[in-house]
Amino acid sequence: MARRVSLRARMRYWFDNTMSRGTTGLIGWLAVASFGLVLLVTVAIEIVAPSTMDGDPLRVLWSTFVTAFSLSAPTDADWIVLPMWFVLALGGIFVASALIGLLTSGINRRLEQLRKGRSAVLERDHTVVLGWSDQIYTVITEMVEANSSRRRAAVVVLAEQDKVTMEDRVEHRIGATGRTRLIFRTGSPLDLKDLEMVNLNEARSIIVLAPDGATAEDADAYVLKTLLAINKGPAFRGRPHHVVAAVRDSRNRAVAKLAGGDAIVLDGDDIGARLIVQTARQSKLSVVYHDLFDFGGDEIYMTVEPSLVGRPFAQALLAYRQCCPLGLLLADGKTVLNPPPGTMISPGDRIVLLARDDSMVTLANAPFAVDDTAIVHGVRGPAAPESTLILGWNRRAARIVEQLDVYVAAGSTVDVVTDRADANPAVGRLATRLRHLQIRSKAGDTRDRGVLESLDVASYHNVIVLSDDDLDALTADSRVLVTLLHLRDILAGRGPGSIVSEMRDDRDRALAQLTKADDFVVSEQLVSLLMTQISENRHLESVFADLFDADGAEIYIRPASYYLRAGATITFATVVASAARRGEVAIGYRVTDSGDGHGVVLNPDKEQLMPPIDRVIVLSSS
Repeated sequence: MARRVSLRARMRYWFDNTMSRGTTGLIGWLAVASFGLVLLVTVAIEIVAPSTMDGDPLRVLWSTFVTAFSLSAPTDADWIVLPMWFVLALGGIFVASALIGLLTSGINRRLEQLRKGRSAVLERDHTVVLGWSDQIYTVITEMVEANSSRRRAAVVVLAEQDKVTMEDRVEHRIGATGRTRLIFRTGSPLDLKDLEMVNLNEARSIIVLAPDGATAEDADAYVLKTLLAINKGPAFRGRPHHVVAAVRDSRNRAVAKLAGGDAIVLDGDDIGARLIVQTARQSKLSVVYHDLFDFGGDEIYMTVEPSLVGRPFAQALLAYRQCCPLGLLLADGKTVLNPPPGTMISPGDRIVLLARDDSMVTLANAPFAVDDTAIVHGVRGPAAPESTLILGWNRRAARIVEQLDVYVAAGSTVDVVTDRADANPAVGRLATRLRHLQIRSKAGDTRDRGVLESLDVASYHNVIVLSDDDLDALTADSRVLVTLLHLRDILAGRGPGSIVSEMRDDRDRALAQLTKADDFVVSEQLVSLLMTQISENRHLESVFADLFDADGAEIYIRPASYYLRAGATITFATVVASAARRGEVAIGYRVTDSGDGHGVVLNPDKEQLMPPIDRVIVLSSS
């Protein structure tokens, strides 16, 4: 049988429910109590002293209401009604105190909710960053630079971090953000409700970051789930989203692209391995790539130039004074870098070029003077076998060796020295897949001076020092620094063609530069730069894919003697013309003795005379 509930219990239940509604319910009950108190005292005064206030009940009601909240009785009140004013004053104190307390707690509760970052974002045409890692600082820095010319720009970050903590960390690492407003929200990118909070459907672009400290498998799983939530979530399905993400394991890229639909998914480890290999074989190449990838220096633009339609690409090379054409974005969306000089520019094609700013993408007023007497056509000899030393081991090491095998001549060697137990089995499997390289492995601690002295480091063409991904970034980079310091002391001016070190934290590069190694590759930072660039222009994916592809056009830093007569005083226009005759695109040069430590100059003015140069930076297919 159903239990019989008394009327008192029902009333108490109803009262408890109204009180549980929070500040609004409590204020409502205070209003009822205040009205009841004022009405009760007014009735009592009218009964006891009906002549009060000239017998006007409304004036008595108003007087009691004012007294309740001003705590002052009428000065001409009779002694018979003073106790009632006293009761009213006590009630007013209670009501006013309770009301102030409720308002204070309500405001504090609202401020706490705002502090937690749980309110909806109403921005439009903004950039959304999903996830939190050390990459966030690079991404935000680049977005601030990219948005420097925009009037209203916003970057919204959604991560499973405290809002105030995120704000403090970004302010400490980055500082002022100019015109770009940073908005932080606390929530999980895997939660569909939390994703709705940052207004993805009206965002200009979305960048997905994997968490720090996770294994490659866990990090990729996080990225995959986030892409799936964006692409398949009920609130986002069918909407056009420009999403950029990166995976660490190449095997997960295809699955991530399936989960993300039209999302652009980069292979972080593959990009890092290719950059390390290319940089190890060409000193200062990392400086060139860093300049191309960030928004602080020269950037890659796509532009339509009707006056060049129907003309060969070779004419476009000398059509701009302060821009370097790199290739063509064809009407079908395919990018071709360094096309043959005779390639005709068709209607709908866009020219891919390097420029300091889009305002400089203008045609030159007159043809440039080219000194034909200064142009030479040096012949490169056949590639000689190379010897490479790899100190350390990580998950990218096998990919690095495979990429190195693509570039080097037959008979080349690579020696791996590491104390990691998983390196020897991996080296054994690699040996069966290599075509040009012979690989050998030696167990040893790369921080041990005796181990390094026994290697005859000076006899190698290239040395690569890898950061151990089994360790945290601080410890791994510290080990790299110790190894570099030993190498610097052992070599003392002698040594290999280049020493390239891989760092995990970009802040450690300043310390690493004291070791005078040739190049420093911070793989995650470069991937972050790429993601930010592509988030601003999705066509850049195909441009960078061509740059990293061994079968496509790549950046080379070659001796100036291949292109120019020794001692000639010329403009960069002559360098461009000389490279074009070899089927290459000149994009800059390098000066040996430079105060900035690298001497790399990209996209120089074609009319200004150049200083004596050591190398020419070109885009070439071979």
